[in-house]
Amino acid sequence: MKTAIVALLLAASSPLGPAREAYQSGDLPRARTALEALLQPPRLSHPQEEAEAHLLLAATLHAQEDLPRAEHEAVEGLALDPDAKLDPLVYPPDFIAFIERVRAQRHDRIVQRAARLRPPVLLPGPTTSITAPVLVESRPASRGWYLVPFGVGHLVHGQRSKGTALAVGQGTTFAVSAVSLGVALSLRGPDGRYSAQDAPTARAFNVSYLVGAYAFAALYAYGVLDGLLSSPPPPHGNGPG
Repeated sequence: MKTAIVALLLAASSPLGPAREAYQSGDLPRARTALEALLQPPRLSHPQEEAEAHLLLAATLHAQEDLPRAEHEAVEGLALDPDAKLDPLVYPPDFIAFIERVRAQRHDRIVQRAARLRPPVLLPGPTTSITAPVLVESRPASRGWYLVPFGVGHLVHGQRSKGTALAVGQGTTFAVSAVSLGVALSLRGPDGRYSAQDAPTARAFNVSYLVGAYAFAALYAYGVLDGLLSSPPPPHGNGPG
């Protein structure tokens, strides 16, 4: 209990607290203003906090559909914290997939930016040695992404067509099921029953709710099984000349 209270107090006292609260409440302009004030000029003392600020600003810009600036802020955040993991309870699935694409497709830019941000290391001795360049290979995305609904796993692994189809299919069936359930519940009277006039309409919406829910579950199961059982896609490279 004491540990949880201390964690809450630390989170509340963080300079990122107001910006994080504004983003989670949907007040994107206030979140953007607060984050830009923290980053220009930099006012955060810890690199991990600065990385989180850049990623939070990237999420805000992504929600405002300013994708070029969102990608720039994502590169800055990943350069400061290459192993940053986004909390799926805070960030939406499409932004998590966006960060993973930036991590994979802008790997060279992230490494170069991280090298510029890293302070220089002075080696002792009068002579300098020439070392061979180290090739850094990006790790493939985890198969655990396939457990996230709406085609996120396929999008993260570069299967754009299948991921888009799953996102549209699961999103449509989920929306139909949710709307049908809401309408069916709204037709109930104060006693929790349907009137004779509303009963046929409510029955149709209840059927629509069940069909949508089963269709969503079937598409979700298909996406998980297809992702976990299929072989990983070959790495992108140059084709034959």
